[in-house]
Amino acid sequence: MSFNRILIEKKIREFLHEDCMFIDISSKSIPSDSISSAKIIAKSDGYLSGIEEIEILFHILEVDVTLRKEDGDQIQNGDVIVELRGKTKDILLGERVGLNLMSHMSAITSTTRKFVKIIEKSGKIVKIACTRKTLPGLRLFEKKAVDFGKGDTHRFNLDDMVLLKSTHLKFYNGNVAELLIDVKNNVSFTKKIEVEVEKVEDVLIAVQNGADIIMLDNMNPDSVQDAINLLKKHNLRENVTIEVSGNITQDNIVDYLISEPDIISTSVLTQKPTEFVDFSLRFD
Repeated sequence: MSFNRILIEKKIREFLHEDCMFIDISSKSIPSDSISSAKIIAKSDGYLSGIEEIEILFHILEVDVTLRKEDGDQIQNGDVIVELRGKTKDILLGERVGLNLMSHMSAITSTTRKFVKIIEKSGKIVKIACTRKTLPGLRLFEKKAVDFGKGDTHRFNLDDMVLLKSTHLKFYNGNVAELLIDVKNNVSFTKKIEVEVEKVEDVLIAVQNGADIIMLDNMNPDSVQDAINLLKKHNLRENVTIEVSGNITQDNIVDYLISEPDIISTSVLTQKPTEFVDFSLRFD
């Protein structure tokens, strides 16, 4: 997936401004014409994400960048990730922004890969996806990190597709059919419609009233199996995409894989990545 480089650069400029409003007083004593070489080195194992961001960041600061690794690469403690050469002050100006962003993105990528490996080991054909539970201002980077982890990015924002949750359903007193009929009359034909259901019997109503995707939310594995079996019984399983979500972790995901939904989504990928990937910048 190709991400908007113009938007990435705009965001990184904002991050640099946040970190240094006027002047880096810690580096004030360093001569303006001082030139240095430096390396960014991995301090832990994992999967890499944020390389394009590092390249853009130091390009903004007019520092020469040589990339030794690519986004998505598996890395080990001690690996040289990037080599830099430019004004000492400019390298220091970009150091913390670059390392913070790459560490956060790499943690998400590494966590996503861990979920992917669990699914692959099970032999099931199921995609792992993130959610819209991202940190404000960082969604682009967090979704991108999931993509490099071989996960699905789900929707990026409220414009992408219709996702009808329990909060929407409440205004229809739980009437799934009425909700779907009204939404289909008010939304472009170009948009897919997903509806969240919490009762097994609602899956039939959802499919029969035009839902493209059904989210089985906060159901236990047995209820998920019951819902999918109900669709199979009525020869409707192939008519809809099934997404399972709600409190799914690396410890219990295998239980949900048994019924073979199409998608399993979890906020763990972006909100609470289980893997930690650290980097340091060292001058030669």
